[in-house]
Amino acid sequence: MIQTPAEFSQWHSPSPDDLGADHLTFLQRLGGPAWITLTGKDRQRSRAIITLLHGNEPSGLKAVYQLLKSGIQPATNLDIFVASVDAALLPPLFSHRYLPGEEDFNRCFNLPAHTPQRQLAQRLIQQLRQLGPEAIVDTHNTSGHSLPFAVSTRDDILSRQLAQMFTRRLVVIDQALGTLIEQRDGHCPIVTIEFGGFADPQADILAEQSLHAFSTRDQLFDRTPDPMQILQHPVRLELEPGHQLHYASTGQFDADITLFNTIDQLNFAKIQPGTSLGWLGKRGLQGLRVRSATGKDLTSAYFVEHNGLLTTCHTMTLFMATTDPFVAAQDCLLYFTPESL
Repeated sequence: MIQTPAEFSQWHSPSPDDLGADHLTFLQRLGGPAWITLTGKDRQRSRAIITLLHGNEPSGLKAVYQLLKSGIQPATNLDIFVASVDAALLPPLFSHRYLPGEEDFNRCFNLPAHTPQRQLAQRLIQQLRQLGPEAIVDTHNTSGHSLPFAVSTRDDILSRQLAQMFTRRLVVIDQALGTLIEQRDGHCPIVTIEFGGFADPQADILAEQSLHAFSTRDQLFDRTPDPMQILQHPVRLELEPGHQLHYASTGQFDADITLFNTIDQLNFAKIQPGTSLGWLGKRGLQGLRVRSATGKDLTSAYFVEHNGLLTTCHTMTLFMATTDPFVAAQDCLLYFTPESL
């Protein structure tokens, strides 16, 4: 069985000719998790790009490949970590979020480090702390249709200045999930950028253009933050183990929950009370959970069963609503920020 290694290779200043003809060949040549370093015009500063924490989210990888292939000299030293190479290469290509039998790698950045995956995550954190970059960007794609957005653990000027290079939407999380962005130290801002859906060509274009700007702009923090849509304190709608979930345009008799197969079109829409999101089976709301940052069950505060439909109780903004049942079961169905209780 393939297993994520606990170590990563290092590649300093690769020649564009050594990268391969496309991003897939590049990935095959890496052969596993890899740390790539480019020397910048200013060698006293550094920036970092983390990509492919999930093996089925390739926009950041494609952009990094184009960046390296162009042969540019970045404004500062540039460190690039390509993470889930093995998962991305497992057939069918770019279809596995992580290797079978392993954890979601972006849930492995907390202790204990008792598996090779978690040891790799700790080595990544140690490497970043030794380098002390002035900014870190973690690239992702959403599993459903979505506008691009940034995620941070802090709503401060540095986070906004960094995020606005990529998007005008910032989600500020306060739940401990074991993600990379929770490991922020000191004043170095770190943001996750969700460039859009994994199969959206516009997500690839945005990733290539914005990561090029991130790498080549002399100063990242010399501009006043622009007005942004800020979503604070999001919570997750999760599926309880042992419950059946479907996505369809009609209710499924064998499902505990059937969400509309167009629910991802509601991402970043403000949803009013009384909005239906799908159908509930005989067990009603039992298969769903909304937990606060302290673990309190808030499901009935936000959702109700109305004539067999899963219906909202309060005004909320949805994001990261997926139509992928695997992602929904292993992670969550969607995130939302409530306007009021």
